[in-house]
Amino acid sequence: MKKKKLVSYCLFCYNQENYIEESVRAALDQSYSNLEIIISDDASTDTTFSIIESIINEYEGPHTIILNQNEKNLGIGGHVSHICKFIASGEYVITAAGDDISKSYHVQRGVDLMNDQDIYMIDFNGDVINHESKVIGQRKLNFKKKTYTIDDYLQVNSIQSFAPGRIIKKEVFEKFELISSNCPTEDSVTVLRSLLLGGFLRVNETLVYYRKHDLNISGAHNIGKLSNMRIMAQYYRDILHFYDNNSISDMKCKLLLDRIHLELDLRNQRYGNKNKLLSRVSTLLLGFKIRKFKKKLKLAK
Repeated sequence: MKKKKLVSYCLFCYNQENYIEESVRAALDQSYSNLEIIISDDASTDTTFSIIESIINEYEGPHTIILNQNEKNLGIGGHVSHICKFIASGEYVITAAGDDISKSYHVQRGVDLMNDQDIYMIDFNGDVINHESKVIGQRKLNFKKKTYTIDDYLQVNSIQSFAPGRIIKKEVFEKFELISSNCPTEDSVTVLRSLLLGGFLRVNETLVYYRKHDLNISGAHNIGKLSNMRIMAQYYRDILHFYDNNSISDMKCKLLLDRIHLELDLRNQRYGNKNKLLSRVSTLLLGFKIRKFKKKLKLAK
């Protein structure tokens, strides 16, 4: 019988003492057999790590457990990329947050889908829960499966990603340098890397419970505070690294860098000025920039 591929389930924690027990126990309860569970705390200042230690000390199950606590806070981008590149041993990596909860078949289903696809990452769907772990909604998709490629990104097509519980080929971390600790997210960075390498799949299957609360980085109150410039700087580094190591053409590299300029405008428009008049003006200008870029893209073919 063929041995199952080793999977690294990476649970990233920071100041989540109110939620971490449910997240850890859900990780330990995974039905997939060839699994290492890496629980990594990014120098929490509350009792998150002591709660984790207490649970792990009592664990007698089949999974390999690796417990890590950073001496200093690496930030979400630096934390995720360091663990996934240097600590994780699995061919596939699952990234999960210390306030979300995986269903017991999460890893198994992720591996089944990944084995059938020639892509580098799969995003699933999730039930939305509140701070009391009560289901308050679900992410809605109008398709069962959809594959995205770098052409979708260049064409400025809508790309529907969902970070909680995604499964990723380890190459997505191995083939790039570490995400900068100054980059405030790993989510869209991993999306772009997967697109550069060959694409990712979005599947309308609910495998996680995504917790919504006031401290969510991706929440409505906080996402607008993220530095779009620092995120774009990471995109630049990744594209230039990819250019240096994968022999894409000068023209393709230039188009990707131009697309990042456009991405910055798109993000600033979405999360920036709320003045209605200024917003209308910037929307018109952005529309002009998108049309101009698409024309350049068409001429380059």
